[in-house]
Amino acid sequence: MKLTNLWVLIFFLFESCAIFQATKVPSNNLKSALEKNSLQKPKIVFLGDSITHGRVSYDYVGSISKHPTLKDYHVVNEGINSRLTVQILEQLEDLKVLNPDFVFLLIGTNDLKATLSEEEYKRYASLWNLKEPVTEESFVKNLRTIIQNIKTATKAKLVVFSPPILGEDKNSIPFQRSKRFAELTKEVVTKEKVTYKPLHETLSKGLEDSKLTNKKPYISNTWGMYWTILKYYSTPATWNDLGDSNGYHYLTDAIHLNERGGKILEPMVLEEILSNKPL
Repeated sequence: MKLTNLWVLIFFLFESCAIFQATKVPSNNLKSALEKNSLQKPKIVFLGDSITHGRVSYDYVGSISKHPTLKDYHVVNEGINSRLTVQILEQLEDLKVLNPDFVFLLIGTNDLKATLSEEEYKRYASLWNLKEPVTEESFVKNLRTIIQNIKTATKAKLVVFSPPILGEDKNSIPFQRSKRFAELTKEVVTKEKVTYKPLHETLSKGLEDSKLTNKKPYISNTWGMYWTILKYYSTPATWNDLGDSNGYHYLTDAIHLNERGGKILEPMVLEEILSNKPL
């Protein structure tokens, strides 16, 4: 075998391994919880996209589940890569059956990305067989429906996060779009009278306070994202290391949270659980 072919084979194997690791469904997902009919109380469900999935981003759900005060809780990770709000709607029936005590909803990044360009939208349309365009209006409508269903069909304490920053250059269009979707989220959550957590706002302020001079914008770069994921699963690099090497403070690849970003989110979750912990 020629040396070039050997390197191609090695790269292919590493790439296949990375894809497998990156797309592996959480073992503690919603369907698994229903099949096991777990009697553990209370139940906590984290509902969202890749940032919650924790395979191509810092696994904040896994970290939270190890908190010593939560040892008697059943933690469910219902996060899947690339989900939009319309895919969250499809999980509501199972969520109703499980009837958890807490639901933490973090969604919106992919909705807002789908509004950035026709190219971005087509990727999601192909992946999910979307029949309708993704707009601010569709995001608001879906988010409101999700919240109303969880409120009326479960006993859960519902907590909704604003979607995180997209890129770290506050003057860039993607960052401003992420800010707009955070504002829309807050408007809906406030009207529906459920708990809102300002993830976007906190990350944004953290960037301002950091005094970083070079803040990189989001630029659509699927290969760059895959390369970051490949390096995570094939080298000793941490998500923080990869974020640093890519030029980001809270992110890994302009989209996903590294550990610094995830550690902003974790205390927001624990605050709600511990302050509402059943006696």
